[in-house]
Amino acid sequence: MSAEAALRLPAIQLCYVRLAVSQPQAAAAFATEILGLQHVPNKLEPFLFRSDERYHTLCLAAGAEKPSIGIEIAGEPELDHIAEALTSNGFSGREATAEECAQRFVRRSLIVEDATGNVIDLVLRPAQSGRRYFPSRDAGVTGLQSVGLRSRAIKDDLKLWTAILGAKVTDRVGEVTYLSIDQKHHRVVLYPSEKAGLVYIGYGVESMDAVMQNNYFVQERQIKIVQGPGREPTSGQIFLRFAGPDGYVFSYGYGLKDIDPHHRPRQFTPEISSFCEWGSECADVAELRPESGR
Repeated sequence: MSAEAALRLPAIQLCYVRLAVSQPQAAAAFATEILGLQHVPNKLEPFLFRSDERYHTLCLAAGAEKPSIGIEIAGEPELDHIAEALTSNGFSGREATAEECAQRFVRRSLIVEDATGNVIDLVLRPAQSGRRYFPSRDAGVTGLQSVGLRSRAIKDDLKLWTAILGAKVTDRVGEVTYLSIDQKHHRVVLYPSEKAGLVYIGYGVESMDAVMQNNYFVQERQIKIVQGPGREPTSGQIFLRFAGPDGYVFSYGYGLKDIDPHHRPRQFTPEISSFCEWGSECADVAELRPESGR
């Protein structure tokens, strides 16, 4: 592949989520006791958690003003190209300090805001772990899988994701837009909204049984189920979404399909069956209701 072609697909993976939390100890207990993630002891960030071979996929940042997501970029040339493209297209971004890179366990980062105001960390060489992932409970978690982002400006936010970061639109439900950055159907979903922020943070699990077992687990602990169990007709993913600390929503998912090389984006109508073919509805999160896709 030529250098020019390589620059067209700079984004490699969704690598972590940083959550701004008001009570980190309580949120940390949720991450281990409910989500089943592994705590990572360290001096720089006391509330880091693993879900797979990566050094961390979740950071609970008590001092942060906004949540952010980390997107790994292929290399230095691609990151430099992105920095130029951000400036020429009017997006806000800055080079992270050495301290900020250390807190994120990456070698370099551009901290960017999309048109809505969501913070995206574009990072180089995020740390992996040489130790085997050891979950805090048997939730069947296989890794960080996807995020839902609120968008006040779908057209402009899509320009950032597709024209600059190289993501591909895979499907739409109304204006809700699914974006792929690797072989999977989506890693990021943009939901029309009147505000910025995360709609949910999704972790993959090993089986449909794991989704159902976790459904009973969270119910027994009187944790509010926001939506599911259900199945997305767009991606084939079986999901369960439930309430977490500080108003965040977490999700378990199984069966997120790979994208065929010849796949063309489909347009689904904004109705319940387009969000969940099992008919699961969401009353508490406006972006997950059919009217959000209009």
